[in-house]
Amino acid sequence: MLGSRIQRYIFFKCLSSLLMVLGIFVLTILLVDVVEQLRTVGGDVDLSPLAAVQLSSMKLPGLIEQTFPFAILIAAMMAYNQLSKSSELSVIRATGQSAWQFLAPVIALALALGLFSMMVLNPMGATLSERFENTRANLLQEGGRKVERLRSDIWLRQGTDDTQIVIHAETVDETGQIFQNVKFLEEGRVYDGSRPTDTFRFVRRIDAEEATITGGFWQLSRLIENLPDKTAQRMDSLAIETDLDPNKLLSQFTSPDTIGFWELPGFIEQTQRAGLDTSRFTMRWFGLTALPILYAAMALIGAIVCLRLSRLGGTSRLIATGAATATALFFMTQVAASFGSSGAVPAIIAAWAPALCALFISLTILAYQEDG
Repeated sequence: MLGSRIQRYIFFKCLSSLLMVLGIFVLTILLVDVVEQLRTVGGDVDLSPLAAVQLSSMKLPGLIEQTFPFAILIAAMMAYNQLSKSSELSVIRATGQSAWQFLAPVIALALALGLFSMMVLNPMGATLSERFENTRANLLQEGGRKVERLRSDIWLRQGTDDTQIVIHAETVDETGQIFQNVKFLEEGRVYDGSRPTDTFRFVRRIDAEEATITGGFWQLSRLIENLPDKTAQRMDSLAIETDLDPNKLLSQFTSPDTIGFWELPGFIEQTQRAGLDTSRFTMRWFGLTALPILYAAMALIGAIVCLRLSRLGGTSRLIATGAATATALFFMTQVAASFGSSGAVPAIIAAWAPALCALFISLTILAYQEDG
C-alpha cells in the first residue's frame, strides 16, 4: 500500500496533519481539564497547578481515544485539501495513479491507528483512568471530604419489613459478586404482642472472610456468628437470603471503560460463569475490534470530499457535507452501542454494522466517482 515514493509522500503528509490536529486536541483537553480539576478537587484541598496537570494527564489517553475518529477525519481533510489546492493531486493523476492508489496511504494510516488505539491506547487509558480515580479520591479524603470508593470500603443494605441487614465489605471483585472481609449486622423489628412497632433490636453479627451472591443467597465462607448473650460460633459456610440483584451490583462497581482490551475476554468469561449479564462488556470488546474499520471509514470520508479540483468550486460545501456525515456516523455508532449494551441487538452486529456500512458506502462513492 506504500510501495511508491508518491504514496510515502502522501502518507507522511497525512501523518503530519494528524500530529498537528492531535496536538491541538491534547492542548485543548489539558487546558479545559486542568481548570476543571483546580475547580473541583482544588476547592477541597490545596492543589497545585502541577498536581492538576498530573491528574489530567491520567485521563488523557482515554480522552484521546474518544477524539481519534474526528482527528483522523480532520487530518485527512487537511492533507488532501492541501494536495488539491497545490494541484499536486492533478500531477499525481497525470502520472497514471488512480484514486485507489493515492488514497491507500490514509487508509493504511487509519488502520494502523485503529490497531494502536485498540491494543495500546485503550489498555493504557483503562489503567490510568483507575489510577486517576484512586488518586483523586485520596486527595479529597485528605481534604476531609467523604468519597465513595469503587471496589473498596463497600456499604450495602437489604431487608424486609421485619428485618434489616447492613453489610460492609473491604473489597469486591470486578464482577461485583465476590466480597472479601464482610460484616453483616442484622436487626429485627420489635413486636408489641402481635402489633409491629417502629423499634428494631440487634439480632446478630456475622464476620465472614468471603461472601458471594448466587442464586438469591449470600454464600458466606469461613465466618464467625455472634448472637446476644451467646458464645461466638465458627462455621465453614452459611447461606443468607438476599434480594440484591448481582447485575445491578456489577453495573455499580464496574464500568466497561475501566477494563482494558486484553483483559475484557477473560472478564467476560468469568462474568458469564457467574451467571451475570455481560452485554455491556461484550459490546465494549466488539466495539474496540471495530475501531480500525471505523477509522478507515472516517479517513475515506475526509479524503473523498477533498478530491474535487479547487478551481471547480464547491469544496467548502463538500467539506461541510463530509463533516456532517462523519458526525452522523459517530452518533450512529453510539446509538448502536446502546442497543448492543442493552442486549436488544447482538453485540457484534451493533459494533460492526455502522462502521462496515460507512466503509462500503464510501468505497462505492469512490468507485462511482473515479471509475464511473
